[in-house]
Amino acid sequence: MLDYLIVAVSLLVSAWSVYNSFFAFLGITWNTNENKVSSGPSFSIIIPAKNEEKVLGRLLDRLENQEYDRSKVEIIVVEDGSTDNTLGVCKNYEMTYDNVKCVHLEPSPVPNGKSRALNYALRIARGEIIGIYDADTVPRLDALSYAASKFLNDSNVGALQGRLVPINVRESVVARFASLEELFYEYSITGRARLNLFVPLEGTCTFIKRSVLEDVGLWNEYTLTEDLDLSLKITSRGYKIVYSPNVIAWREVPTSLKALIKQRLRWYRGHFEVSLKVDKIRLDPKLIDAMLIVASPIFMVLSLANYSLVILYPSQVYLFVTAIVSLASFTSLVLAIMISRKHLIEFAFPFLSIVYMNFVALLNLFAMFMEVSKFPKTWIKTERTGGITARIDDS
Repeated sequence: MLDYLIVAVSLLVSAWSVYNSFFAFLGITWNTNENKVSSGPSFSIIIPAKNEEKVLGRLLDRLENQEYDRSKVEIIVVEDGSTDNTLGVCKNYEMTYDNVKCVHLEPSPVPNGKSRALNYALRIARGEIIGIYDADTVPRLDALSYAASKFLNDSNVGALQGRLVPINVRESVVARFASLEELFYEYSITGRARLNLFVPLEGTCTFIKRSVLEDVGLWNEYTLTEDLDLSLKITSRGYKIVYSPNVIAWREVPTSLKALIKQRLRWYRGHFEVSLKVDKIRLDPKLIDAMLIVASPIFMVLSLANYSLVILYPSQVYLFVTAIVSLASFTSLVLAIMISRKHLIEFAFPFLSIVYMNFVALLNLFAMFMEVSKFPKTWIKTERTGGITARIDDS
């Protein structure tokens, strides 16, 4: 009985791995031409900010210089309990630019301070489209032009996710591994969008129609991954979430092991938390695909079962299952090499990422344990360095 269970789990995880690798391959090879406009719907750009003095000015400069009708853009910075000069930086921009508003929030016991900041800002926002940028993000100067075109060309579009690229990929060894992981996920989303499957919102470089937000009930202040939770609500209501590879933004990845562990535990626990809330799934390809993303922590933990294949040795079943697992691993390795070449990550890291992914599986296991054991939920902010090692290309 144990033998059959090991075989079933190994084959299931391998199929899931190849499934995601297929989408990543579609994503990394996708070249598409999209239109952009210089004016159109009005935007309210919301920036939740806590201890962001190193990077906030950089983002505000990029937003003020967008190639889009400035009269159609307002920027709302929600500063939430900073202990550095984030509020001072924000106030300086508010005095300089007439379309910047700076809002200060007092501390609150809700687990997700970012959701609270976004919900507060929505009450004073006037735009038809709500844009969300984390303070460490650096948008391309034509981001709003491409985003506006997407909403103008298709009235059924309820939300849009732009393409995220690590800005500090070579700042440290940890940053390289984190970048490979995030880029694989990013390209798998691109591939899904190419086939009109589920597109999850990623929390920055994200644009949502105000009417859609109000219909689905805004951001959940009691979940750790508010973007994924919101994505499921938008999709299940029948609205379309699209992805634009031309709405580009660069963002930081963690540079220290401590920061990486804190961020990933929140992400993985948030995914698992959302998966536990799903009680039924319609036979809709997008929603089924969505669940395969949401359940990522479960699949990552199940991947550890591959080490149990030694129990089957030296049977023919062992050789067959080992071949399938090896094929899945090889497919992932090829994708990692393609990504590393595209983003100038040294050649050794795709091979070393095999070890890193075992570390990720263990983090997923601990994250699931935290959720099942009902550890207190805390939304821990990732520390920023302000480092840039990638080329910011506005052409």
